[in-house]
Order: sequence, then structure tokens, then C-alpha cells
Amino acid sequence: MTLRTPNPSSNATLTLSLRRIKESRAILQEQLTTGNRIVRLGQDPTGAALIVDFQTSIGRNKQFVKQIDSAASYLTETETALDSVNTSLTRLLELAPTAESTSATAGDRLQMVPEINGILTSLLSVANTQQQGKYLFGGSNTTTAPFTQTATGANYNGNSATISLDVSVSASVGTNLPGNTVFYGSGGQGSATDVFKQVTDLSAALTANNSAGIQTAMDNLKMAFSGLQTNLAEIGGRQSTLDQMKTTLGDFTTSLQSIQNTYASVDYAQAASDYESQGIAQQATLAMIGKSNAQNLFDYLT
Repeated sequence: MTLRTPNPSSNATLTLSLRRIKESRAILQEQLTTGNRIVRLGQDPTGAALIVDFQTSIGRNKQFVKQIDSAASYLTETETALDSVNTSLTRLLELAPTAESTSATAGDRLQMVPEINGILTSLLSVANTQQQGKYLFGGSNTTTAPFTQTATGANYNGNSATISLDVSVSASVGTNLPGNTVFYGSGGQGSATDVFKQVTDLSAALTANNSAGIQTAMDNLKMAFSGLQTNLAEIGGRQSTLDQMKTTLGDFTTSLQSIQNTYASVDYAQAASDYESQGIAQQATLAMIGKSNAQNLFDYLT
């Protein structure tokens, strides 16, 4: 008679196989529950590293989009302010034919003064425009009103600095135009391109019925108007740049998210099929272990 006992090596192999099947099923179940392909770092270290890189890039792009939106809000407010200045200067130039006419009497010109003074007040108000509690035209000095009215125009309390925001890894956009650039023009304070001085001079010339002074002020306001168009074009160009960059960043982020999903998202159909297959394998392995361990003396009698 020969007695055969269960093979320890075979049992160990079956037990190891069962452990691996259970681990695999646990991972598959977690994948199906979370929707993530990689649920444990050791599954796919390379894929996990790529996912982290994608997340970092996507997060950075989203931050740049926020910066773009912030810059755009300041530029939009600046454009609105410049449009208001444009309207005021346009109205002043519309008054030129009447003010400069040789047939205009002192009384006619005097009647224009209140409107001119009202336009000057409006221009000063626009020059001290605030956005989110910050003065738009003070350069980097955003906490103090940039302009204060004087008898001959207005003094500038700001500086010539441009405030910039990073809108990509390698690019930044200025969110402001210094007030001295906008309202004093290329000539600076007190010059022919100083809007406040020219409007003040025009009011004084109309009051005094000074034809030569009226002519000079109007000619200078035409130069100031031309400079304003340059500033409007500058703001428009920056806004266009921001729009293009936002679109590019959005498209790039969408592409990154799509690629990330190929590494991060589980294939539900495949995972469900694998889970079922592993379940069948688990039952089969358990049956084999059970059969092996149930063997007794009578099973090995020959």
C-alpha cells in the first residue's frame, strides 16, 4: 500500500495564485468604483507620473486663464474710460466751428463756457476712475487719486509704471496705461497735448472772447484727440492678444485633459469583463485548494 499526502508545493502555488487573484479583483473593483485606471501607485509608476505632470500643466493653464480674465477686466474698464474721453473730445471738436466763427459774439462764446467746464469736470472724473478699489490711471500708485484740478489744468499724483500680469510661461500683458501718458500726451504736463490744460485754456479764451486763444486750444485738442486714438488702439491690441491667448490655453488644456484621460480613466467594459473573469478564476482556485485539502487516507489507498 502507498500513502499519498497533499503536495505542500502545490498548495503554496495555489495559495499564491489565489492571493494574486484577490489583489487583482480588489484593484478592478476600486477602478470600477472610482473610474480611475491607476488606483495604486505601484500599478503603473510611469503612468502615474504622467498624470501628475498633466495635472500640474492643466492647473498652471487654469491659473493663467484667471490671470487673463483679471487683466481683461482692467483693460475693459480702461477702454470704457478712454471711450468716455473720446466722446468728450469729440464734443469739444464739434464746438470748434461755432467757437472759432468770426460771426460769433462774446455772448455766444460765453454761453458755451458752462458746457466746456462740465466736460472738464467729466474728464477729471474719468481720469480718477477706479476698478476693484484701484485707480486705473495712477501707474503703479493705485491707492491715490491720480489727478487733482488746478487753475491751469490738473496735477498728476501717479507715476509712469505699467502693471503687468503673467498670462503664460513666457508672456505678460500690461493691464494699465499711466495717466500722464493718456491725459498729458507726448508733450507732457502743460504742453499742447495736455488735455486738461487745453480745455482749461479753451474755457478761459471763450470767457475772454479771445479768438486767437480759442483757435490755439482747438488746434491743440485735435492733437490730443489723435494721441487718444493711439491709446485706444493700444488697449484694443492688448485685448485681442488676451483673447487669442485664452483660446490657445483653452484648446491646449482640452488636449491635455484628453491625453490625461487615456492614462487616468478606466475602460469600464474591459474592467468589468476582467473582474468577472478573475471571479471565475478565484472560484476555480478555491475549488482546487478545497479538493486538495480534503484528501484523506482513503483517497490515497491504492
